[in-house]
Amino acid sequence: MTSEEISGIISPCLFNILQKSLLSKKFQRGVALNSEDSNIKPRLIPDFARDPKRLKNTGQKYLILALIALSFLGYQPSIQFPHVKQSISFAQEDQTQTIKSDTLPQLQLPHPGYLSTRFSRFHPGVDIATGLGMPIHPVTEGEVAEVNYGIFGYGNHVIIVHAYGLKSLYGHMGRVYAVKGQTVSTEDTLGTVGMTGFTSGPHTHLEIIRNGTPMNPQTLLPPLQNYPSEEYLKPYGGNVEIKNLSKSLKPDFN
Repeated sequence: MTSEEISGIISPCLFNILQKSLLSKKFQRGVALNSEDSNIKPRLIPDFARDPKRLKNTGQKYLILALIALSFLGYQPSIQFPHVKQSISFAQEDQTQTIKSDTLPQLQLPHPGYLSTRFSRFHPGVDIATGLGMPIHPVTEGEVAEVNYGIFGYGNHVIIVHAYGLKSLYGHMGRVYAVKGQTVSTEDTLGTVGMTGFTSGPHTHLEIIRNGTPMNPQTLLPPLQNYPSEEYLKPYGGNVEIKNLSKSLKPDFN
């Protein structure tokens, strides 16, 4: 029924009242919806959300705590760059290292093994993995400057001072035979490969430092493979004998 038909039956006055009543219901419905919306409780905004500086400081604190926790667990942080930028960065770094190593002597490997972790800005050395108990020899002649024992960080480690402003560090050692102040040659045994400090397997963490700055040991060492091979399980200098080496990289203390 149309509004005209209704107006013909009901008096104009009553029709106006009903029309206003219908309109009021629509408006009341809208008001009700607005009322429901108005009942929503406002969310509390944290103070640091209104203060960007406080938020930044809080984030930095959590980041520092996370890095400290990871270091105690034996993890070392690393940052991944895009491949192109990473290649350029490594190329520039290798070029600098090559120029610096032109006047330096060729070093020997401390023991046979394979490269398990490369040198980087966040890992100032190389990890040479091998069998537990493998004899460790100096990379070149020098004098023992430090002999340290510990269960954290580098664990048992030895630092040797060499010519040309070089120092070498041997970390995660098991037994230590070197004595502070001792003059050593490439034939001497500093100790054995162990698992002291933060490490997940037997290896030697080798650092080469020149005038207080770590440099890539691979620029001075013979080539290192990224995986075990029979070539690097053969004796390499020092007092290592064939019978003391295990081709399966298993411990051998005989």
